Amino acid sequence: MFIERINNATGDREWVVTDEGYDLAQEIARSGFADMILDTERNQLYEKGLRTVIAEKHAKGEEANVVDIGTGTGLLSLMAARAGADYVKAIEVFKPMADIARKILKSSEYADRIDLITTRSTDINSTAAGSKGNIIVAEVFDTELIGEGALRTFKEAHNTLVGPGTRVVPSSGNVYILPVESVLLKKFNKMPHSSLKSPYEKCPGTASVFDVQLSEIDKNSVKPLCEPFLAFSFNFENAESINYDESFLREAVATQSGSIDAILMWWNIDMDGTGAYIINMAPKWIYPASQWRDHWMQAVYYLPEDVQVNAGEKIAIQCSHDEFSLWFTSARASAYDKHNCECEAHVICARNSLFRMNDVDSDTSLKNLLKKECTGKDVLVVNEGSLIGLTTAEFAKSVTVVDTNPHFRGILQGYSSHNKLANVVIISSFNEVSQKPDLIVGEPFYLSSMLPWNNLRFWYDTDAMRKRFNAKIDTLIKNFVLYAIPLNFEHLWKIASPVGTVEGFDLSRFDDVCQTARFSTDAIVEPQPLWEYPSVCTGETVELVEFDLSQEIPAEEITFDATIEFGQDTNGVALWCDWQSSSDFVVQTGLLEDCKLGGTPVWNKGYRQGVYFMPQARRLDPECRKLLLQGTFNQKNGEISFYFAY
Repeated sequence: MFIERINNATGDREWVVTDEGYDLAQEIARSGFADMILDTERNQLYEKGLRTVIAEKHAKGEEANVVDIGTGTGLLSLMAARAGADYVKAIEVFKPMADIARKILKSSEYADRIDLITTRSTDINSTAAGSKGNIIVAEVFDTELIGEGALRTFKEAHNTLVGPGTRVVPSSGNVYILPVESVLLKKFNKMPHSSLKSPYEKCPGTASVFDVQLSEIDKNSVKPLCEPFLAFSFNFENAESINYDESFLREAVATQSGSIDAILMWWNIDMDGTGAYIINMAPKWIYPASQWRDHWMQAVYYLPEDVQVNAGEKIAIQCSHDEFSLWFTSARASAYDKHNCECEAHVICARNSLFRMNDVDSDTSLKNLLKKECTGKDVLVVNEGSLIGLTTAEFAKSVTVVDTNPHFRGILQGYSSHNKLANVVIISSFNEVSQKPDLIVGEPFYLSSMLPWNNLRFWYDTDAMRKRFNAKIDTLIKNFVLYAIPLNFEHLWKIASPVGTVEGFDLSRFDDVCQTARFSTDAIVEPQPLWEYPSVCTGETVELVEFDLSQEIPAEEITFDATIEFGQDTNGVALWCDWQSSSDFVVQTGLLEDCKLGGTPVWNKGYRQGVYFMPQARRLDPECRKLLLQGTFNQKNGEISFYFAY
């Protein structure tokens, strides 16, 4: 089959042929299902809910026939059977996962009571459904609660798969919101407005969810403006009450004055309708018993307009949802429809990119460097999705910005006009550069980058300019340095962990596929916003390789290796890069300060860092205290691949 990949040397999208079976296995391995399967609270409360409703059916003299929608590994079906269900119909649409579930279910002691159907539950009509169930169990939720189609799943299941009086696990869900003032969260949404004045201050942004681990945000970084209040309530046991499109005006009294910079959101679900078994997704600084999980998170939403409130006033929020998403507007707004971005930045830039741009815009050290290096010069700016070229215009004689993204070029034009930058020219291609610049400037950053070192495209662009003009051209950024540090992640390791036996059920067939895929080729180094995930340094930072960006791209691959020593409880390695100038200025995409053994790392929120998770056998081996990291830089496509040896 074909999969799409980015060529990091050019930014072009390319189609690569890959083995179909391997690719699907790799997708499962990368999906982080293990975190969900290892969610002990989730598992135990689902089983308690099942025990309650199955016992209720039996107490009425009825059989307990369970329909498990989106069975995944089959874990909930096995729980239902163990809780006394007379029959379980498990439904899973994703064939690779269904194949795993089939093996797990067949090898269990409950195989004779569980049937697996490989289809979408909403595609089954009442005739094809066969005998109807009277209990639904489903884990079809996401950060927004309804984003995986929970509303249609339950509504249509009531009409086709089960009969009247059906119990559902979970029986209901509530969504809560909390308006807050927060300079930190505002930086993930607003376009920069510091050294450059923004023409997009009134852009409403997007209504889309920003899922984030709110428990890891310093409580002092957010100021609640009222008590949390209910936005939506869903009864999964009543099909008639489930509506795909709704809007409600909700009110609360402001306890503090301030600006509503963000709306925090979380939900809870009642597993059996008694209120005894609740999964509560509130952040831990609101609900101290909150459990860590990555398959569900809390969320941040932004109002389409600026709203100020005074203590004692009513805060009125219009809360709306469609079949798959939630959004919020102020009751003062002229329209309650889902708002859309008008500047395009909120569409093409990730939230962390908006944060990064705000950091760059307010960085006085960077401005001092630009003043020192760019004053009186003809500057060429090489980036994609960066405003640094416009900041440079304050000091340079002339600035030519090359940005290959047509949408971001429009943003740059808007800023340039609004700030009356007469010495700036914005172009789409290096072919339009007509004269040799005195200096090439870049953050470096490109919208196509997933990992910090993907921005080595900057080296290719500057190399092409030097060859084009057959001259040595200086660059603001001189060196690229790649680093690694061993860590003990408190929880994040779970997304890549084997699951083994869960709640007494052997799920090793899942591991057979995922762990084999994870370690069958190059080590998986995946992007993660590490500021959201607590960890402790278990060793020293190690420099892996340094590239002199003033030199030509090498004709051959560059290989490098380094030994990383670490202490007990190490379960991962983080990787990032620094971009160094000739002065003391450094663009740090990872650690913002030195982290010694036993210390807590402080990560740049404007980038995702790379993470490698150690295999369980090595993680649990008390004698394993070092590894050899080997890397290869492919000069043809700009890729850096990694291999970890023990």
